[in-house]
Amino acid sequence: MLTGAIASAGVIGYRLYDWHVTKATQLSKGTSAFLTRHEIDPRRGSILDRTGDVLAISRGTTRVIADPQKTNEETKGIKKASIFTVAQQLADLLNLDAGTIVEKLGNPEARYAEIAREVLDEPAGRIQRAINSKDEETKLYGIRLEADKKRVYPNQELAAHVLGFVGESAARPNDVVGQAGIEAYYDDHLGGQPGLVSSDIDKEGRRIPIGRHSMQQPRHGSDVTLAIDRTIQHIIEQELTNALKKYGAAAGSIVVTNPTTGEVLGLANRPTFDPGLIHQYPLGPELNNRVTGRMYEPGSTFKLITMAAALNENIITPDSTHNNPGEMEYGGQEFKNWDQKTYPNQTMIGVLQHSSNTGSIFVADKIGEQKFYQYVNRFGFGEPTGVEGVGEESGIIRGYGDPNWYRPDLASNSFGQGIMVTPIQMAAAIGAIANDGILMTPRIASTITHADGRREPLDPSAVRRVIRKETAQTLVQMMEAAEQRVGVNLARIPGYRTAGKTGTAQIAEQGQYRDQDVIASYVGFGPLERPQVLALVIIEKPEKESYGALVASPTFAEIMRPIFSYLKIPQRDPTT
Repeated sequence: MLTGAIASAGVIGYRLYDWHVTKATQLSKGTSAFLTRHEIDPRRGSILDRTGDVLAISRGTTRVIADPQKTNEETKGIKKASIFTVAQQLADLLNLDAGTIVEKLGNPEARYAEIAREVLDEPAGRIQRAINSKDEETKLYGIRLEADKKRVYPNQELAAHVLGFVGESAARPNDVVGQAGIEAYYDDHLGGQPGLVSSDIDKEGRRIPIGRHSMQQPRHGSDVTLAIDRTIQHIIEQELTNALKKYGAAAGSIVVTNPTTGEVLGLANRPTFDPGLIHQYPLGPELNNRVTGRMYEPGSTFKLITMAAALNENIITPDSTHNNPGEMEYGGQEFKNWDQKTYPNQTMIGVLQHSSNTGSIFVADKIGEQKFYQYVNRFGFGEPTGVEGVGEESGIIRGYGDPNWYRPDLASNSFGQGIMVTPIQMAAAIGAIANDGILMTPRIASTITHADGRREPLDPSAVRRVIRKETAQTLVQMMEAAEQRVGVNLARIPGYRTAGKTGTAQIAEQGQYRDQDVIASYVGFGPLERPQVLALVIIEKPEKESYGALVASPTFAEIMRPIFSYLKIPQRDPTT
C-alpha cells in the first residue's frame, strides 16, 4: 500500500514538474497561450402571487447547435453519413422539417447554426447519445448541445398583462430580458448579473494550471412577489370573458384594488394572450394593457370627482338643489340629460341617482373653472399614476387656460366627456374617496426577495390628501343613498353595503360621437364599514345592451360576491 502511495506521489510530482518546468519553458519560448473569458448565466428570478403561487419561472432546457463546417468535413468519406442523414436524424428527434435543417447545414464555410432551442430533457438526452455514438450511421456529426433556458408561465393566459413577457436580449443573445409588464419593469431585479470566468488555455483548448484563472460568481435574479391574488385574478378573468360574450362586446377591462393600500389585487383585459407563446402573436390589441395604456372618456363615473370638489369647497351639501332643465345651453353649446328629463328641485343625491348631466353642469359652474381643474389634477388625472409596467398613459386634460380650452369644456368635462383618462387613474381616484380622501399610488408588486434571502418590502405609498376625510365620508353616504333609491340596482350585493357609480360614454371617432358605440362602466367599493375591495368594470362597444347600469353593474356584482366570500368578509347583520 505504501509502495502504491509512493508511486502515486511520483506520478503527481512528474505532472507538477511537467507543468511548472517543461510547460513553463515552452511558454517562455513562445508556445501559444490564450486568455479566454466566458460568462456564467444567472438564474432569472420567479414571479409569485401574494400567496406564493408561481406565476412565472425559468427552467433549464437545451439548445441544439451545428457547426456546418465540421458536419461537412466529418461526413466526407463515410458511406452512410452525410449532411442529409444528419438532418433527417435531427428532424426525427426534434419533430422538425428535415429540409430546413439541410439548409442550415449546407454552407461548408459556416461555423454556427442554431437548429433548435428550449429542447426538453428527454429529446436532449437522445441527441447527446447520438453525438457520442460510435456507429457511423447514427452519429450526429458536427452537432453539440448548449445550456438554454425557457420562461414558463404555468397558468397560461392568467394575468398576462400584469406579467408581460420576455424576449432575447440584443446585448446577450443567449439570454432573455423582460419586454413588457412586470418582467420588464423589474428586469434588473429578476435578471440578476452574469458571472465571469477567465482562464489561460493552450492551443488545444486545455486550461493551463499555472496560468491565470479567476472566477466571479453570478448574482442570481431576485423573486418578485405581487399584490395580485391568483384566485381573485381567476374570478375577474372568468367574469370578464362571460360579460363580453353575454353582451356581444368587443373588448373590456377589470381592475380590482385595495383602496386603503393601493394594492392591485387583480387586473384583466380582453383580448389577451399567453406570455409563454408570445412569438405566436403579431403586434396587436392582445398585447395592449388597456388598464394602464388605453385612454377613454369615463362618462358619468367622473361626476363623483365633480361632486367631491364642490363638497370639499363647501359650495354644496347633499341637500342642495338645482333647477337646470333636462336640455340646456351652456357657453353657446347644447347639453342634455341621457333621458332628456327635467327634475325640478333636484338634490345632489338626486343628481347621482338620476346621473343628471345638467345637474353636474350646475355643480361645476358653482365650483368655477380654476378650482374645478385644480381638483381634477389633485385626483391624479393628467399624469401617470406610477403603477409598475411599461407604457402607462397620462390621459388628456384640456384645462382652463390651455389654448384649445373653451367654456363648454367645463360643462362636458363635469360629466366625463371631452376628457381622457386611463382605468388605473379612475380606480386610484375613486379609491381616494373610499380611503377617506387620501390618494394612493397603485402597486402591483409587494416584495422583492433577493437571492441571498433578504426581503425588500414595497410599502404602500400615499400621493397626497385630495379631499378632507369628512368630505369623502359624506360623498360615500350620498353614493349609497343614490343607489338605494334606484328602482333596480344590478350592482347590489345582498348582505353587504357597497357604493358606486355607473358610466355610459359615447366613443368619439374622427371628432364625432357615435350613438351606437359606447363604453359601459361601473366603479364601486365595499364593504362600506371598512372598504377593502374596489372594482372598476369597463365593457367596450356592447351590442346587446348599452348602459353601464345594465352591462357593467351586474358584472361588478358577479365579481364582488365571490371576492367577498373568498376574503372571508362577513356579511352585515340584517337587523342593523
